[in-house]
Amino acid sequence: KAGREMGYHLYVPQKYDSKAGAPLVVALHGYGVNYGFFFSFVKELPALCEQYGFICVAPNGYSTSGWYGAPMSVPGAPPPGSKLPVPQAGSEKEQLLERELSELDVMQVIDSVKREYKVDAKRTYLMGHSMGGFGTWFLGQKHIDKWAAIAPMSGINENGLNALDMKKLARIPVMVAVGEQETDTVVTSKKAVAALKAAGGEVAYVEIAGGTHGSMVAPSTARILEFFSRH
Repeated sequence: KAGREMGYHLYVPQKYDSKAGAPLVVALHGYGVNYGFFFSFVKELPALCEQYGFICVAPNGYSTSGWYGAPMSVPGAPPPGSKLPVPQAGSEKEQLLERELSELDVMQVIDSVKREYKVDAKRTYLMGHSMGGFGTWFLGQKHIDKWAAIAPMSGINENGLNALDMKKLARIPVMVAVGEQETDTVVTSKKAVAALKAAGGEVAYVEIAGGTHGSMVAPSTARILEFFSRH
């Protein structure tokens, strides 16, 4: 539908066995960066995938600003953890199409990986940072039956919080991660955790000591993959 090819970053562990299969982690990048983000920011990510036996795929989500299909009324500006306004390029129709294609790209990449590799049907996980953090909340909720667990990182604000159905999200384990220095996002993340607990969900909260919006990514990712390995 997009009319062009789109890249993604795929890591398959050396221990992958085509007969036994492997669990799959889907990683969503933040605003303004691309599918190479996690493998650039988290140098130990290949080693972590080897340790836990995860296939890891990072889609581009069609563009660097597609919000993974979230409604335009939800994320708002600025994006979680940022002090800068989000540039809104193109007409409203173009922006809506960008968001539709962003979600579609993620889901098609997952299907593509599952066609190429044997993926444990009960162990597909979703994580993301910043815009990808809200994408994790949004796609986690919308496609709830696809995930064994989700982990949004620094990806929630008041608009986003109000758009979530915590009773639905409580059906799967969730880890919420944030950097200590992300003051506003810490407050909203704790509200999300409290709401999930109130809905009866299994939820873990990670606040990286001294962590900024960028520096929290690597230590959070290590904690998240360990969490996924137990679910």
